[in-house]
Amino acid sequence: MGSAFSVVASVAILRSTVNDIVPEELRTYFWSFTRRFSTEITISIKESHEGSSNRLFYAVVAYLDGHALSNSALPQRLTVGKSEKIRNLMFGLERNSEIVDKFQDVPMKWKYNTDFNSTSQLETRWYELRFHKMQAEMVKNNYLPHILDMAKFLKDQNKIVKFHTVRHDRWSSNRMNLDHPMTFKTLVMDGDLKEKVVKDLDRFRNAKEYYKTIGKVWKRGYLLYGPPGTGKSSLIAAMANYMNYDVYNMNLSAVNSDSTLENLLLHVPSRSILVVEDIDCSIKLTNREAEKSESDSYRGPQVTLAGLLNAIDGLLSCCGEEKITVFTTNYKERIDPALLRPGRMDVHINLSYCTLSTFKQLAANYLEIFNDELFPIIEKLTAKVKVSPADVAGVLMTTENSKTSLEDLVKFLENKESEDRSSVAAEQENHNNSNQKIQRQGEAFITNEIGESTNDLMKNEALISKYTIKEELVAILKAMFSKHGDIAANTTLHSMQCTSSFLEILCGIIQKLHATKLQDLTEVEVKAMISEVEDLESVKIEVGWLHKRLDEISNAMRLIELKAVSEKLSDTIFGAQVKLTCCETKSLVDGLL
Repeated sequence: MGSAFSVVASVAILRSTVNDIVPEELRTYFWSFTRRFSTEITISIKESHEGSSNRLFYAVVAYLDGHALSNSALPQRLTVGKSEKIRNLMFGLERNSEIVDKFQDVPMKWKYNTDFNSTSQLETRWYELRFHKMQAEMVKNNYLPHILDMAKFLKDQNKIVKFHTVRHDRWSSNRMNLDHPMTFKTLVMDGDLKEKVVKDLDRFRNAKEYYKTIGKVWKRGYLLYGPPGTGKSSLIAAMANYMNYDVYNMNLSAVNSDSTLENLLLHVPSRSILVVEDIDCSIKLTNREAEKSESDSYRGPQVTLAGLLNAIDGLLSCCGEEKITVFTTNYKERIDPALLRPGRMDVHINLSYCTLSTFKQLAANYLEIFNDELFPIIEKLTAKVKVSPADVAGVLMTTENSKTSLEDLVKFLENKESEDRSSVAAEQENHNNSNQKIQRQGEAFITNEIGESTNDLMKNEALISKYTIKEELVAILKAMFSKHGDIAANTTLHSMQCTSSFLEILCGIIQKLHATKLQDLTEVEVKAMISEVEDLESVKIEVGWLHKRLDEISNAMRLIELKAVSEKLSDTIFGAQVKLTCCETKSLVDGLL
């Protein structure tokens, strides 16, 4: 052992002596001369390059981290660490350590070096890559680009998914970790829908060159629709965890203009999921040709339909790549057809009520049961009763005993079936009574207030027949068209179904005004009616007459609250007069129809 130390010391002294005696220029010439006879080339990859950070250096760090423990020829010394921004431990080479990587069966020899400058107190770090001279072109054109691509992939897979929200017209700097545990393994979806979604995501992730070939922006749009509690938010979380994309959650009602929307989307990075929830009711989407009218009382800036369309499918969408946009809604039929087309909402996913398939998945996940004698009973009940998977999951979680959980579920479904049966019977009775009442009121309006002849009404029959609304609302629609003409003639809606839905909303407002007692009408209800009327006006349905009357009712109610005085409140809104100490309004619905 002593002789070995003597040899090492002698070599060190000899090397120091040579460095002191032999000039640096001569040493450099000597090493360059000897390298002429070497079959290997050495590339030095330093931490900084031309005064800036060297992207390739950090790519090598990430790349070798993925190979450090999977390589058959492990180095004797490794470093290990973890930061809050990554999921897994990160391994690396210790100083002066070497590792061999094989690429296309060619050995690539890596060595990590550091040097500390005592004068500047700076540490210099670099990697050396050695390979055979014959592989120079392959290294340049294939191996180094492969390192860059793999490093990006490994980095993206190792990052922690973040959740971003909008605060004061910009993305909040206080981003949070998305610790949602949902994955496609535990996600409950009907039939083979889950497999189709996963395959679609895989195709999208690997389709960079395909999108470039066809000249399309590398992005994908999804529409998730269905009743509440059917798993829309869970599916988004599973998609984020599967793709390892950050989630940018945007409530359009918090965005006050098209320019603000553009700025927000410009700051959504690549490899991310933009979520726009409840697209059908979060804001008023004013049509791109719509101009403000005097009857439109909405006074603040807003996101327009044209602005949203340009943001998600115009030139703005070209900024960045590998982006997914997810829209959610409970009512697909309320969405403008322009938003539904491919390129904006490419994939439409219907998340429905609980079926036998979804129940079996829930039973497997929550109870670890794959078959039971109660399954046929539950199958029959789920076919009759509309319950969401969230409702079923809530029942299954009430007790740890699997048999008791299934029995509780059967009782829950049976009670739900009984409630639905009673509700249907009561609704049918109310429907008949309401239909008769509305029919009489409609006839009274036509006879007493409108004063139109039978021939005039018959002319409106063909006009009204093109719209499909509830039977009990037809009389109100007839009265409305007789008084105000075809108020939907200039609508910007593209489908008759959407127009019918909006007209049904309008008739419902009139019906409520006639059926509700004034003292039972709340300010919240009036504001909701005004909001619905504004939505109608935004798509060019001419209801300024109703908007004006609702404003009068709202002002009157506000004065009543402020003065705490009402000399007289009539029994019903129809034909009522509100008399105040400071003002007197005319009949609240007189002349509407």
